[in-house]
Amino acid sequence: MADYATESEQFEAFKHWWKKNGTLTSVALVLMIAGLIGTQWWRTQTVAQAEAASSDYQQLIQGLSRNDAQAVQQHASRIISQFSSTPYAPLAALALAKTKLEQGDKKAARTHLQWVLDNASQPALKSVARLRLAKIIYSEGEYPVALSLLSADNAGSFTSEYEELKGDIALAMKNPGEARAAYTRALAALPENTQERTQLQMKLDDLGVKN
Repeated sequence: MADYATESEQFEAFKHWWKKNGTLTSVALVLMIAGLIGTQWWRTQTVAQAEAASSDYQQLIQGLSRNDAQAVQQHASRIISQFSSTPYAPLAALALAKTKLEQGDKKAARTHLQWVLDNASQPALKSVARLRLAKIIYSEGEYPVALSLLSADNAGSFTSEYEELKGDIALAMKNPGEARAAYTRALAALPENTQERTQLQMKLDDLGVKN
């Protein structure tokens, strides 16, 4: 509003401006406030979920240390169902898969590991889940499926474990040449003077290869 000679003129000018723009201004202000409140609410909910998931996860870890399968099942299931968007959910699914496998329930273990593959955002957790799932599938004689699963991922720091399992699968499929190549790659990915190198060297020696 420009300068006006009297307060009355200023008031009339303001009324005219408000009549023209006031509704839009009010809507914009309400939307802005709602946005701020919504953002704050979302942050509060996110923090609350993370804290609740963390508490459950700590109890899950305690259950693992006590070999308490019931506690692991209880807390892991709650994390996965109620806090699936938190980083604790894939960890809970891995723990649950481990417990189910120890109980001999390979089908349930496979389901939980597949959940990690489908939902985890951390590449390392996906690599762990893929390796464990491939081991279960291999143990059930589904060699091509296990091999294709291992070939579908950049193993990163798990290269040696991936290649060793590829070698085991190739050997089970009566492909000693492929097994030898996989074991050699696994060996090359390991640091010197480790127990894992000794075990791999024994597998290579069994194939008639000296390194």
